[in-house]
Amino acid sequence: MNLLLDLGNSSLKWATAEDQSLKFGKSLPNIEITPQTLRDVWQDLQPEKIGISCVGKAELLKVILAVMRELWREIPIHFATTASQAFGVKNGYCQPEKLGVDRWLALIAVRQKTNAPVCVVDCGTAITVDVLNAAGEHQGGLICAGLSLMKTALAFNTANLPLAASLYNGKLAIETEAAIYNGTLFAACGLIERVIQKLPANTVLFLTGGDAPIIAAQLAQPLTLETNLVLQGLAITLK
Repeated sequence: MNLLLDLGNSSLKWATAEDQSLKFGKSLPNIEITPQTLRDVWQDLQPEKIGISCVGKAELLKVILAVMRELWREIPIHFATTASQAFGVKNGYCQPEKLGVDRWLALIAVRQKTNAPVCVVDCGTAITVDVLNAAGEHQGGLICAGLSLMKTALAFNTANLPLAASLYNGKLAIETEAAIYNGTLFAACGLIERVIQKLPANTVLFLTGGDAPIIAAQLAQPLTLETNLVLQGLAITLK
């Protein structure tokens, strides 16, 4: 059994992989990551290998590694890195290592699912968009603020706009919190729809990340919802 970790900007997602199947554990918000919390979650596991994808803070990674060494002193740890070409995917960045490892792993995961052209949208703290053609060549991507980040930016940079924390139906609003919630949601949907309009008609759209279900519910075009593509890609690299 392998232990897989995806340390992002907002949360730690993890899973165990055995016999080509993944069992996903409960994600931990980064503010809740402590040595004792991690011990409680992992103390009964006996992994053979550990894989880590990290775009989060180095301080949190240090806490995680310290607990791992305490629990499994001799278990090898593999840190995922972005390559120029691997697992059927060719990196399109001029400096391949600059492509975020989470984006890279998501592309590897979808390439194993289909040989059609794909658009992968990760709906997390940031919203990232990446496109592969049918040959597995990365055509480039886009990055913008995610839903929570957009709402936070409005709340902290304006005098009279509150931080919208409640959930609302996706429609025109008649009060401010709903207008903020739906405005940021429509902005994210508009980005995705704009990209899809410019791609070949047979492009397969994948949505992943914590806010993927919320955004997927507002999109009219066919899509595949895979909330843990990064961990799936990490599992592939760790085989």
